[in-house]
Amino acid sequence: MPLADIRPFSLPEVRIAVIYVLVASAWIVGSDMLLNRMTENTSMTIFLHSFKGLNFVITTGILLYIVLHRAFGGWRRSEESRITEMKTSGERFRSLSSHIQTLREEERTSISREIHDELGQLLTGIKMKLRLAESRLEHLENRAVNPVIDDLVEATGLLDETIESVRRISSGLRPPVLDHLGLPAALDEEAEQFSRRTGIHCELEIGDMDTPIDPKVETTAFRIFQESLTNVARHAKASKVSARCEISSHTLTMRVRDNGVGIKPSLANHPITLGLIGMRERASDVGGRLEFRSGSGEGTEVFLEVPLTSSPLQPAALSS
Repeated sequence: MPLADIRPFSLPEVRIAVIYVLVASAWIVGSDMLLNRMTENTSMTIFLHSFKGLNFVITTGILLYIVLHRAFGGWRRSEESRITEMKTSGERFRSLSSHIQTLREEERTSISREIHDELGQLLTGIKMKLRLAESRLEHLENRAVNPVIDDLVEATGLLDETIESVRRISSGLRPPVLDHLGLPAALDEEAEQFSRRTGIHCELEIGDMDTPIDPKVETTAFRIFQESLTNVARHAKASKVSARCEISSHTLTMRVRDNGVGIKPSLANHPITLGLIGMRERASDVGGRLEFRSGSGEGTEVFLEVPLTSSPLQPAALSS
């Protein structure tokens, strides 16, 4: 609205000031007149003047409280609304993040199976053809084919390396042992591969794991274990990793501890540590909690705790 069209009395601050002046004036003048009639004795003059000042202070305080209560009441309502919106947005973000993680895991599972089954079978078929051609050429008593045989042997060796790379990529996307043999076998295989790949000794202890586990919880625990070992290899400068996973009192617990340089507690929730934040989000998605315990030069411990439901999902639910 243009300033020229604004009427002074339409502004809330003008109305409040006018009402304040009228009410305060009426109250003070009225109370003074009443006191003058009630106190005819001159000995009450000092008391009367003191009471008039006190009356003014009380009146100002009451009206000031009303004005501030009205102003701050609107601010509080606005702040409560903002906090509610932030909580709602946070819940929506966590829900979206959980959904994206689920879709990502399903896509990785699908790609892993396609690479392992289709590409692996094609490469194996090519290897068999090369072996067959090599065998036929070896039966020929012609030295002119020896260079061809050498090329076939070299091609077969390269093919073996390719097949091994395909298996490694497929296992990195989604280890088949996790779906077929369960979490303990998958953790054991990942620990062995980590030690073989990095040279860092990884000691894994599996406790009681007889309780059925939701496939989503299995995936979460495995990914957190995998990410913990990756962080050790990248940042910890450790020579040894010890881990333990067990189910006790219907709760899955997993600890991964290294003897490296440790991590500052302030970095655990720092925005730059997206990997650690992602691990926390994974744990939260399945109703668990994740803690990072560390001291300077004392290594880092990753502690995961997930309460297990009484009716775990079927394994097919993950890839449906």
